[in-house]
Amino acid sequence: MAIVKLKLRRNSTDGFLVILTAKNLDEETEGFLPPLPPNLESSFNEWQSAYRQIEAVRSCVAPAPGLRLTPKSVTIHSHGEYTGAVKDYLNQWLNSGDSRWQPIRDRLIAIAQQLHQSNDEIRVIIDAKDIDLRRLPWQAWNLLEEHYPNAEVALSAPKSSNPKINKLVPQSTKVRILVVVGRSDGINTKDDLKVIQDLERDGVEVRCLIKPSRRDLSDALWEEQGYHIFVFTGHSGSQEDGQIGWIELNDKESLTIEEFKEALKQAIDKGLQLAIFNSCDGLGLANQLAQIHLPQVIIMREPVPDPVAVDFLRYFFQEFTHNNKSLFTSVKKARKRLEHFKSDYPGAIWLPTICIEANVEPLTWQGLREGSPPKPTPIKPEDSTHQAKKNIKPWLLIALLGVVISSGVAYLVGKKVNSDFSSVAAPEGTWLYGGSTSWAPVRQYVDIEIKKAHPQFELRYTDAINATPGSGTGIRMLLEGQLTFSQSSRPIADREYQQAQQRGLSLKQIPVALEGLAIAVHPTLQIPGLTLGQIKDIYTGKITNWNQVGGPNLKITAYSRRLEDGGTVEFLVDNVTGKEKLGSNVVYVYDTTDGLRKLATDRGGIYYASAPEVVPQCQIKPLAIAKQGNNFVAPYKEPLIKADQCPNQRNQLNIDAFKTGQYPITRQMFVIVKQNNNNSLEQQVGEVYANMLLTNQGQKLMNEAGFVRIR
Repeated sequence: MAIVKLKLRRNSTDGFLVILTAKNLDEETEGFLPPLPPNLESSFNEWQSAYRQIEAVRSCVAPAPGLRLTPKSVTIHSHGEYTGAVKDYLNQWLNSGDSRWQPIRDRLIAIAQQLHQSNDEIRVIIDAKDIDLRRLPWQAWNLLEEHYPNAEVALSAPKSSNPKINKLVPQSTKVRILVVVGRSDGINTKDDLKVIQDLERDGVEVRCLIKPSRRDLSDALWEEQGYHIFVFTGHSGSQEDGQIGWIELNDKESLTIEEFKEALKQAIDKGLQLAIFNSCDGLGLANQLAQIHLPQVIIMREPVPDPVAVDFLRYFFQEFTHNNKSLFTSVKKARKRLEHFKSDYPGAIWLPTICIEANVEPLTWQGLREGSPPKPTPIKPEDSTHQAKKNIKPWLLIALLGVVISSGVAYLVGKKVNSDFSSVAAPEGTWLYGGSTSWAPVRQYVDIEIKKAHPQFELRYTDAINATPGSGTGIRMLLEGQLTFSQSSRPIADREYQQAQQRGLSLKQIPVALEGLAIAVHPTLQIPGLTLGQIKDIYTGKITNWNQVGGPNLKITAYSRRLEDGGTVEFLVDNVTGKEKLGSNVVYVYDTTDGLRKLATDRGGIYYASAPEVVPQCQIKPLAIAKQGNNFVAPYKEPLIKADQCPNQRNQLNIDAFKTGQYPITRQMFVIVKQNNNNSLEQQVGEVYANMLLTNQGQKLMNEAGFVRIR
């Protein structure tokens, strides 16, 4: 499975910062997309208004608060020219010759050529928060139609870290589907229901709820057996901003996802993998479902008339169940087969939309029948591939040669060919850098070797004067001109991109290594390990005694650095606590040295930090971690070296487990570079440093420092 992702973030009124990544292909390219042109916005609004005035479309919209449809005054038919105009203006915008956008288009084409040689299924993900971007028919972009003809375009679920990586499997020997038929006056839901019930011939267990009460729906979702798929048909709608959606449960009750999220969360915990809302205007529903970590959702992004909804469901399950196609391929084929509605419902082919969480492999029917939930890809932060290999046009090559001459960085057709530090030309001077404390082992191993290769390229580590060191602090110092470049143990945050833009700058992140996060306790504590859920409950204050997790009757002291101080804390909150705030029970320390020192004298203590900082220590004990259950994986090579054998022997990092993703908490390390329009010397220095780390020598030293090489 190949994943091509376009991350778009609004950059004031000037347009959108775009980051293109291609997993497993060493790709990360940054570009800039001009703002939505007025003619595209107006043509889309005209199509949407005309489409929504079709009687069959109007009848299926949920008449609930937040309805965006204006009262019908006259009969308006959605003419085909409206859809044609939307497609034309969309392509004019996305095929813009803007020099800031061109690198993205060029790389998309080059990536397609590489991927087609591998014969892997390709999925294209649009990661956009802006509702205007999420509503656009991206699949109508002729670049995708030409170069990604078999790839379906999906929307990325809004970023919401999910600590429960592996879902439980429903306790059933059959695939189980829960179908809810809500209020459906004015529409025919019988045909939808028949499509699902026909699956019973294939051994599927189908449970139907017709206009259920809230209690009936809740009871069904709480059932111990669990469900694989949830299907809703009936009236539904979303707020205009796409944040909140609702379903019409029966003739009297409307529900937002928030109003039955606990029941849904129980179903997800028991193995629910997919929800299909074969109903109107589902972007708000998908947004809310992402917040409770439902891996995959199929929605209609606009109101959908009966015939379209029924045919889509029929075609989808035909591909998914009988032809055993993946979720993406099944949706694409089913969506394209709606073409016969072109004259009656122009634009209906744009409606079915997948919303998917990061790191989740799309479902297959065979996978469900075998009782295996989809396996996540190895956990990495969202922007986690290395710097792109760029196709260089002649005019761009001339400009790039100027950069090469001024910065001394060697490129060959956009590909780095450096093998050691001496092969990377470095400018003379003293350069300040700082940031993540997790980088301490790297500085110990790497800086001295860089100094040997380039005596005049002097690196000086710099701490903040009135702040604790950390990734966030380093990026702030970089923006304020106190550092030449910074080191980070997390990706750049949206707020930091915005802060850079406000200063007339941009930030670039260059991944250089992978590492694990280790959980440590006092060496005398007898406990086999912790699950991610238990770690979350300890740091949010729900578990306060070690006897709650199989240990002694001993109060837990949870040590941590402050959230604002370091990327490691942010990573824990984002990826382990599920964005829940740290509890009032947490005791804050200045840095990792302080945390480990306190842990060494506290029998009930627990602390977390970068694995290379924790694992070799003699006075603490790193713990094995499990995603769930008892499948513990240690951050060290077993057997564990006891404290009385250290320092003659020290625990060694379990590099293989980090590399394969078996160890549950891994992340990438970034060099952060400040960019401007002048290709400043500071920018060149940061890129030179990153390029050194990406040489064979640099990657070897990173490995020796306890990190996993990515080259």
